[in-house]
Parts: sequence; C-alpha cells; structure tokens
Amino acid sequence: MKYKLNLFFGIVFLLGSCANNKSDDFICAPEPMPKYDYRASIIGEMTPQLDSVLRIEKRREIFKPCRIYAFDAAFYSASNELLSKERILLMATGKRWEHNPEKQDEILVKYEFDKESIDNINLYQLNKSAISNEWWQTVSTGIRENVEEIWMHPFRSNQYNFTEVAPFPQIKFPLSVGKKWTDNDIKLQEGWGDWSHMKIRSTFEIQSKETIQTTYGELENCWKVKAVSNFDLGRSEVTYWFHEKFGFVKLNYVNYGDQKLHIELAEIKDN
Repeated sequence: MKYKLNLFFGIVFLLGSCANNKSDDFICAPEPMPKYDYRASIIGEMTPQLDSVLRIEKRREIFKPCRIYAFDAAFYSASNELLSKERILLMATGKRWEHNPEKQDEILVKYEFDKESIDNINLYQLNKSAISNEWWQTVSTGIRENVEEIWMHPFRSNQYNFTEVAPFPQIKFPLSVGKKWTDNDIKLQEGWGDWSHMKIRSTFEIQSKETIQTTYGELENCWKVKAVSNFDLGRSEVTYWFHEKFGFVKLNYVNYGDQKLHIELAEIKDN
C-alpha cells in the first residue's frame, strides 16, 4: 500500500477524541504560538493567574504545525510472532489541546490498521477488560514542547494501549550522556479497564549519542534513552532515540507481558 502523506491535511477527518469519546471534524489550521507553557510550582490548579505558576518559554520546532511524521510499527507476541505491521501518521495541529491547554499542544494520530485482523490481535491484549472491536482510526492527544522538555503521549490506541503503562517518551534539557530523571505523574483514571486507578512510576537515563538507521534513512547524533516503568501488574521498558530536529525517531518497547513493539520514522512531510 502506498501512503500519501499530503492527503493527511487538506482533507477533513472524523476525529475521535481519546479523552471524551466524541467525534468532531478537524483540519490543520494553526493558531499563533503562545509565548509560554505553564507549570505550577506547588501542587494545585494549573492556571496562568496563580502566583505559583512558572512560565516556561514555548517551542514548536519538532512538532511544527502541519508537519506530518509517518512511522512504521511492528507488534510482536511474547513468542515473537508478528501480530501486526502498519503505518502510523502524526500531525501537530498548531493548536492547544483542549484537555490541557495550559501545558499541551494538540496532535492528531492516524492508525492505518487492517480491520480484518482486529479479532486475532485482540486475543493478545493484556488488558482483557478493555478489549474493543471498534478501534480508533484518528485520535487527538497532547504533547509538550518548550525550553525545559519535550514530552508526548505515546501511540496508545488499539493494540498499543499497553504503552499507557510504559514510560512516556520524553526528554529533559539540557541533554548529556548519563543524565537521569524520574516521572511519577501518571495515575490512570476510570476507563482503563484492569489498569484503572493504578499509578505508573518511571525512570529514565540517557545512555549514549549515536548514529542509527531508520526507514527514513540514517540519522546522526541521536540520544539513546533507556526507560523503565513499574506498576501493580509488572514492569515495562522502552529504549528510544531522540533526534534534535525530528524528535522521537525510534522506539523499542517490551511490555510486562513480554510483547514487543518496534516503531521507527519512515517519512516526513512539511506543508
């Protein structure tokens, strides 16, 4: 199948919001970039009016509005059986994400799955109480890009829902080999089946800076990060490579059921 990235924008999609389960029509129509993201310096409500809010200079360089990234994704069982192979498209809309507008921009994620394979792939889902035969095709979710960090919700729909209990892709500036940090902010709410109300604790370490090969081509000076998460049902890990121009260009997951997911950059389209 030939994927034509320029069809992703300029065409109206039926958008399924992963947060509120409603459908909206959406096209790429960027708004002026805010000057700041906001982060509370104490635990409390996120609002720019509070004295306790820190202003962080905003960036839109990797998640450039209307730029489309295409990724190839291969999902494997614990016995290394290939369960699915598909393309995932990601586009930043140039708007704030409505569910966290103080801190996050919106991205659209489009999954090019084979509908005839859904029933078979669902047999391998770890979260049995969250299995659905109606998979999302296009979803809206959030990312953060500023002078302190780059952070994104993972590809977490359909057969990839286990990435919600794995470390979220992220980078903390400044970058250096050996740098470590933790992320204990993920606590799942109602609606995540077996995982509802569980808290995920993740650790990260930048291991090296190296040249890697992707479907997109050879990429130099990629920061290799090893991340591990633990929650009530087990441990998941992801090794990912971050490129300072293109972002998270390769991600290799091993979830707590020993299933594997390999994602790598395949194509870029700027409009």
